[in-house]
This record gives sequence, structure tokens and C-alpha cells, in this order.
Amino acid sequence: MSYYDGGYGGGAGYMNDSQGGTQATPGRSAAKNTLRPVTIKQILDAQTPHDDNTFVIDDVEIGHVTFVAQILSVSDQETNSTYKMEDGTGSIEVKFFRDNRNSMVDDDGENESSRETGLQINTYARVLGNIKQFNNKRNITTQSVKPVADFNEIQCHFLEVTAVHLHFTRGPPESQQGRNAGGGGAYQHGGAGSYGEDTAMGGTGAAGAVSGGTMLPPGISANARKIYAHLKNRHDSSEGMHVAMIAQTTGISMGETYKAVDELLTNGVCFTTMDDEHIACMDF
Repeated sequence: MSYYDGGYGGGAGYMNDSQGGTQATPGRSAAKNTLRPVTIKQILDAQTPHDDNTFVIDDVEIGHVTFVAQILSVSDQETNSTYKMEDGTGSIEVKFFRDNRNSMVDDDGENESSRETGLQINTYARVLGNIKQFNNKRNITTQSVKPVADFNEIQCHFLEVTAVHLHFTRGPPESQQGRNAGGGGAYQHGGAGSYGEDTAMGGTGAAGAVSGGTMLPPGISANARKIYAHLKNRHDSSEGMHVAMIAQTTGISMGETYKAVDELLTNGVCFTTMDDEHIACMDF
């Protein structure tokens, strides 16, 4: 199932089956039936423009959310289990409510936890639930916490979060292709805010620095652009290029070369390879 098939259900959803329904609040009713992949930081930073039961991310109201995180602690109660979970962007409590019909009683007459096997401390799990807020503290309520069997799911989830975030803040991929084809040497942001806004997902701001494989973020110096273009034209080595050789071949002084290289590294468009003196482009 794709988040792009059929649109976002009035700007919020995952499916757009119909334009009918109640005319009073079509956007809000549609949002309740949506599912969005998120990071924990996005959950904690979500806005509440209407009330404590309405949450907005990237100016879009959300309903159900899903994320993948590591279990830090578990507290089992008679009717629920509380997981403290962390995904690298933040931590949050997840309240998993069990179906009492599935509970079992052991030989001592005590209620045995029906927590799924594999949901142990330091393991990863996928959560699907709803954001709740009480006394200005947010948590997730759910009846679905599943252990992650394939660690590729963790990386795939973050890629999915990025794709949906970019869809809402910069437009669908088709609009980005049209914008890049229209020319312009600097990256153009399609939504609110400016370069570096991807910190909303819990990143450092370097993610998304290069668009279309050839674009650089605004504010990059002329020397950095020259060095970046020079490195991109080298396809003969995966070891990158030594800083001294970069200075020699580009005609830029060593001091200015170090400054420009540091600028490229800071913006996440280049990286060091065999040592700190060898540099290559991210999309080498």
C-alpha cells in the first residue's frame, strides 16, 4: 500500500475513497482514518491547534501513527503494559491495552501477561496507535505492538517517514522533478520554512541537502561549489580525493580548501573516506 496512491484524503490521509460524507468537517473526519509513519520527535513536536485530541504534523491533521523504536523498559499491569520506547529522535511511553479474553491464569492464580513473545528490553518493535495527551505529557495508546523480526524494517521505516514528510513540505516527487528541470543552481524549498527544516523529523538538518543529485543548499560558498563540482566529475576512485590534490587541481589555496571542504562536510554533501584528508561526494 502506498501513501501516494489516491492522494492523501483531503491532505491528511492515505486513502481517498470518496469525496462524500459529512460536509461540516470533512478534513477532520478524514484525518481520523489516516495512518502516518512518524518519528517520536514528530509526535512530541506535533501541534494542537484545536484541542488536546487533535494533532497536526507538517500542517496536516493526523489520526493513527506508526513508528519503530527500541524498548527501554516494560511495566506490566493487569489490563495493560507500558513500554518506554526510544528511536534516536526522542522517547515516549506506549500503553498497550490487552484483550482480557486472551489473558491466562497460572497455577498460583495470578494473571499471566499476554504480552507477545519477543517484546523484551533492548529489542525493537513496531507500534501502531493514537497520540494522547494528559497533563501536557504525551503517550501512545495502542493494541498493536509487534516485535521487529528483520532489522531492515528500521531503516525502511525512516525512509518512509522521510518520503511522507517531504511530500507534505515540498510537494510530491513529480513537482520536484518539474522544478529541477526548470533550472536554477540552488535548492528551492517547496513548502514552509527553509533549508534545514528537516530537523522536524529528528535529524540534524543535513538530510535533504542535495536535491536531484546535483543541487546544493543555499548559502554554499563559491569555493565549496567549485570543489563539489570537481569531485562529482571524478568517477575513477571510490577512495575520494586528498585535500592537497583538491587544492592543486582547483587552484584554491590550502587554507581556503580546508574551509570549503569543512563546509561541504558540515552540510552533509561530502564525506571522508580512507582518512580525514580524503573527500568524496555523497552521490559519488
